[in-house]
Parts: sequence; structure tokens; C-alpha cells
Amino acid sequence: MNSVQNPVDEIRALSDLIKSSIDKIEESCLSRGQIYPSANDPFTPQSEAARMAPDVQEYGSIVVAAAAQLIAATRPPPLGLATHALKFHVSSCIRVAINLHVAEILREGGPLGVHVHDIASPTKVDPTKLARVLRLLATNHIFLEVAPDVFSHNRLSSLLDTGKSVTSILADGDAKYDNTLGIAALFDHFGDEAVKSSGYITETLIDPKTARSGEPNQTAFNRAFKTDLPMFHWYDLEENAFRRRRFGIGMEGTQNVVAPDAILQGFDWKALPQGSLIVDVGGGIGSQTHALAKAFDHLSFVVQDRDAVIEEAAKFWNEKYPEAVKLGRVKLQAHDFFEPQPISGPSVFFMRMIMHDWSNDYCLKILSHLRSAAAPSTQLVIIDNIASYACPDTTSAQQTPGASTRLPPAPLLANKGEANVLAYLGDIQMLNLNNGSERTIAQFSELLRKSGWKLVRVAQGDGFEGENSKLIGVPA
Repeated sequence: MNSVQNPVDEIRALSDLIKSSIDKIEESCLSRGQIYPSANDPFTPQSEAARMAPDVQEYGSIVVAAAAQLIAATRPPPLGLATHALKFHVSSCIRVAINLHVAEILREGGPLGVHVHDIASPTKVDPTKLARVLRLLATNHIFLEVAPDVFSHNRLSSLLDTGKSVTSILADGDAKYDNTLGIAALFDHFGDEAVKSSGYITETLIDPKTARSGEPNQTAFNRAFKTDLPMFHWYDLEENAFRRRRFGIGMEGTQNVVAPDAILQGFDWKALPQGSLIVDVGGGIGSQTHALAKAFDHLSFVVQDRDAVIEEAAKFWNEKYPEAVKLGRVKLQAHDFFEPQPISGPSVFFMRMIMHDWSNDYCLKILSHLRSAAAPSTQLVIIDNIASYACPDTTSAQQTPGASTRLPPAPLLANKGEANVLAYLGDIQMLNLNNGSERTIAQFSELLRKSGWKLVRVAQGDGFEGENSKLIGVPA
């Protein structure tokens, strides 16, 4: 980041970046006849079309980065640090709203809003305490307080709505997230396992028994939930059936917070020969394969995951695309990716958001098994977050095609700060839950090298889409 000699000049430069980027956003939307979504209108994937345009994403990321840096430069430091230190209360209050079905109650109550006494009534909680929870959220632009103690939806809060009736949720709370976008399930998981685990990160990093461990059962999660089991094995316990179900739905929901065609971008799937076999390693129920199978009918696929997940995958494919399974274009296979890979020589092995769950030693096991099963022509596609440095990247990995990106305009941080903060929050979450890690390009490159692969290209996501970055490898 270039330094600015006069601090007021820095503030002015940030303000100018915000204004010029907003002008570009408006110009781009007008050129396509689109309306930029309002912060007060309910969220739908379709209504995000204007924001999803690559140039709008890029300018939007500059607005977010500059606005956050402007706040950091102008707010008194003690207040700024205190605000950051107490932000965990927002996470906790989001979970309160989810579990008290506030989003569904407000939808049924209509756009004029609902008094907190009526919001609290279905779950019989204290309305005075609930009002305080919702007011903190509204102060952070999640819900609107339209009159004293009367709350309604805005764009952010509407993401918490499962679309189900309050009556049906109260009748069967365990099924609340079934057949939904999965976003509320994801945020409920964040507020539960993730927030509770985060409270033990200090002890886990200090304790000599766990300080340098990469084991998935020596984490802050293990301290928080008093278990010796890795999180994924803990989910398999009968008493954690709801959490396991919620986590699976939430992971599928991650695709609903990014551009719907993200999996199609950054790799030339169309250029693969007729009949090419794609193996979706740790593919969950196969939602990413579903998108690829719909878009490229010349390809065949195998979705691999644990037995329990494959059982759910069968239900998904029977509902969404049964003919693909019946015709043999898509096969579902129970497989533990820490064991030798049973499919030899496919055109592509791909993994979406798998590497970040595991420490380096475990990633090397996964990658080495894939390398042993690869043909000379097999390609490896890793879809994961890229955690860029907060300063200019001077590592040798920048020589990889696609790795080097243009620095954002001064005085922004090299990684755009707040615009890409989700990758760094995710990094600490992976550390706390699994001893996993988000990684830099240099770290990915080294993992591939050690497991017999070579990183040959990087396709980085646009704007806010860093989580859709793709790293392409070939056998070394």
C-alpha cells in the first residue's frame, strides 16, 4: 500500500474512491438496463443480477474496502478496537433471531413490521430481551426498526428466512432447514459450533499439547464441546443428528451466496473430450456436479463422499436430475478420500472447499492418493479460498499464470481489506474447528509440489468472489 503523507489526504483519497466507484457502478447498471438492488428489498438470487456483473463486483469491492478503511481512519481508536472486540455479540444475536424464527414471523407479518411482543409470542421468550437483540442487529443493518419496538425485514435479514410457515416450523423444528436455500442453516452453524469454539482459540494456541498440532481432534472445537472426536466424526454421533443435518444443508447453501454459474467459470470444461470423466472428490450431495452435468452433456461424473452423505446424495439426484443417474452419466460412490483413490486416470479430479478443512499433513494424504491414481493427462481442479497477503505478494508463486493480480488503488490494503475479509474469518474458523487452513497461492503451490503435482494456473474470482478461485494442477 502506498503511504499518504497527510492523514486527511488519505481520508479524502478513500472518499474519492468510494464516489468514483459508485459512479462506475451506476454507469454499468444503466448500460445494461439493470437496477442496483436496494438494501431494503428482500433478497432473491435473481434480484442480485446487477450486483453479480464482474465489473460491478469489482467496483463494489473497492467501495467496501475504502469504506471500512475510512471508518478505521476516522473513528477514535479505543472505540474502533472495542467495536471489533465485541462483534461476537452480533454473531450470537443472529443465531437468536434464527432460532426464534424472527425472519419467518416478519415475512408473515408484512412490510409494515411486527411489534416485538408478537415476534416473541410464538416461542414465548421475553419480548424486552428480544427487542435488545433485534436492536443490535438493526444497528448493524440486519432488520429494520421501523417504529419503537416494531421490526421489519431488509435485504440482509431476509437471508435468514427459510420460506417456511411459522406453524410448520413449530410443528417440526428439526426439519426447518430441509428443502431451503441453506443460508439460515449455515449461519446457525456459525453461531453454534463456530462461535462456541472460537472462545477457546487462545487456550488451544498456548497449550503445548495442541499449540503445534495439525490433528483434527486437537482444536478449539474439542475444548468447547468436550470431545476427543474430530468434528466430522462427532457429527456422526446419534445425539448430533440435527447438527449433522444442518451442517450438510448449510454447506450446500454456500453456493447460494455466490454467482450461480461460478463453478462453470475459470476452467474450460467445454474443451474436455467427449465422455471425459470428472471425479468430484468429497463432493457432498453433488450440487456442483449437478451444475456441471446440466451445462456440459458430453461429460460423465462420479460424486464421492462418506456413506451417510452419499445416501443423501441419492435423494438429491432422484429429485433434481434422475435421468443423469439412470443413464450412467452420474454415479454416486462412497469413498473416504484419506484412502487410496479407486478411480484411475480420470480427465479431472476436482475438489470444492475441501482443502481448507484440513491441516497440511492431511491435505498431502488426499493429494497423494489422487496423484497415485492420476494419468499423465489428468488435471486437478481445486476450488477454494485464496488468502492473499495484506501486503504486496513477492513470493515466487506469483510467476504462476493467473497468480499475479493488479494491486487495488492506493491507499487500499493490497488484499482489499474488508472486501475480502471473509477468507480470513474462514481461515480462523477452519483452524478452530478442524485445524484446517485457508492458504496463499504459495502455500497451495508447495502442497501440490510435495504431493507430486505442479500448479500451472490460477483463476481468481472477481470482486467479492475470492471464494470461487480455482487452482489448476497437473502431474509433475
